[in-house]
Amino acid sequence: WSSDVCSGRVSVVKPASRSTSRVVARAAEREMWYPGAVAPKHLDGSMAGDYGFDPLRLGANPNLINYYREAELMNGRWAMVAVVGILFTEASGLPDFVQAATVDYGLPFQTLVITEVIVMGIFEYYRSKNFAKTGECSLLMQAPFDPLKLKTEETKLKELKNGRLAMLAFLGFCSQYAVRGKGPIACFKDHIADPAHQNIYDSSVGFEFTIFIVSLCILPTIVEAFKALGDPDSEDEFRPIPW
Repeated sequence: WSSDVCSGRVSVVKPASRSTSRVVARAAEREMWYPGAVAPKHLDGSMAGDYGFDPLRLGANPNLINYYREAELMNGRWAMVAVVGILFTEASGLPDFVQAATVDYGLPFQTLVITEVIVMGIFEYYRSKNFAKTGECSLLMQAPFDPLKLKTEETKLKELKNGRLAMLAFLGFCSQYAVRGKGPIACFKDHIADPAHQNIYDSSVGFEFTIFIVSLCILPTIVEAFKALGDPDSEDEFRPIPW
């Protein structure tokens, strides 16, 4: 209760509603991309796999965030297939994923490209058309695509996490090949044989990679420092990448 002596009016300050309290409690209990991080306003935890990480602010546009999620899922699925294929071909003694592009398969390159463009164009046309209607992934006319009936909130989150991990793994495979000229299994065998000298820090890009890792380690501290030193009354959010 508070009273205005001059006007004689009495105002009542209502306590926070239960729903508001639940939202605040739920936000405090969220897993974040680093301990103590504060999620941007547009990431409220309602989407699966939301850990408050969006330095490029791609999700700030509510009209595009669902399309970005679909793109993340598609790239994650392709990455999972690629990682399995790369490991399988190298383990079975077939040409690695870089050399495979130079092997003669008895099919002219132009024919291969035209066939791929036509086939992928058909699949992508139906996928985008079904996504616009249902917001779900699809395969040709089947949307959502779930022949084994495995779709649950838990499996959707697992797929997203494994897709993100596969994208990082594929980036690692490409980086290894660019630096070492070998596939992931060959690089792993070299590392097991001589861990002290067969690693990323001892490679030709060791210094650059060390700087990169140190920068990632201190990034959360820098972010929190800017937030603490900023204007607490300002409605503008701190942007690690200013756009």
